[in-house]
Amino acid sequence: MSQNTSFLTLLPPSPYLPLSERTGELPFMLTNDYMFKVVLQSDETILCALLCSLLDLTPDDIHSIVITNPFVPGATIKDKDTILDIRLVLNGDRLINLEMQIKNEGDWPERSLCYLCRAFDSLEKGAPYRSVTPAHHIGILNFNLPHVQKQFYSHYFMINETTHEIFNDKLRLSVLNLTQTVLATEHDRQSGLTRWAAAFKATTWEEYQMLAEEDVLFQKVSDALYLISENREIAEQCRRMQEAEARRKRMEEQEAQQIERANALAQRESALAERKSTLAEQTNALARQEHDLTERELALAEKDQALAARDQALAAKQAELEQLMAQLRKYQQE
Repeated sequence: MSQNTSFLTLLPPSPYLPLSERTGELPFMLTNDYMFKVVLQSDETILCALLCSLLDLTPDDIHSIVITNPFVPGATIKDKDTILDIRLVLNGDRLINLEMQIKNEGDWPERSLCYLCRAFDSLEKGAPYRSVTPAHHIGILNFNLPHVQKQFYSHYFMINETTHEIFNDKLRLSVLNLTQTVLATEHDRQSGLTRWAAAFKATTWEEYQMLAEEDVLFQKVSDALYLISENREIAEQCRRMQEAEARRKRMEEQEAQQIERANALAQRESALAERKSTLAEQTNALARQEHDLTERELALAEKDQALAARDQALAAKQAELEQLMAQLRKYQQE
């Protein structure tokens, strides 16, 4: 296997502390974007071991690894997207993207497809299409994709929706879900993927001590983390990435709180508007009732006036009748 130049030997000398004597929290987790790329770029043995686990290969199956987007460790990276993935050519005939993604931005399926298609679109002008190099994007995620079934390690191809036949196996997307280790298969465990998941999620040196007891490879991974963390320039870039992520998380939390407060205020305003509307309806109903009552009172008053007029007419007729009766009695007496 061809070797990329390891830059761990170029780091400033530092008092070496054996893994057995390292205790407490890691300065930086392997999920730190900068650290992820530096560690895997630092030693091809580590990268080879990870590829063997992810691709179900043996070290003898890997003859060459060429990272096509290397960078100088310690250099300032302004564009975060430039270090999200590790692009490499495996054995000269297979394009692979490795991506560490801890935060769910809501667009990973689309972005991973863009990465995969860009890698696949590598055919030189005039070359036959059948010679296109297979492309494989592998996302190491610390969150679930809500539109697919939860799995620890899953693979996606272009397939016929009825027969499930693979249209072409040169385009492949895989997801290693660090949150679903409990769903790992026996093959996942035998291939070392569960140990890699533990290494990615480890927060203390003690966890690496236990991993190294199971597999000496993680002694090498631990040493890479240790030596890289001791390098001032690289550690500063890792710290900046970590602080930038923390700031972004705080901003997102503040935005979420602002949205929550705005929603609560909107709900209160909506409830107040609803109460005002209800009160207006009640006021209108009361006004209608008062109007109806007024009309009824006016109708009753009119009836009272009519009855009073009738009573007056009857009284007049009664007086006239009494007068006539009095005259009749007088005539009878005469």
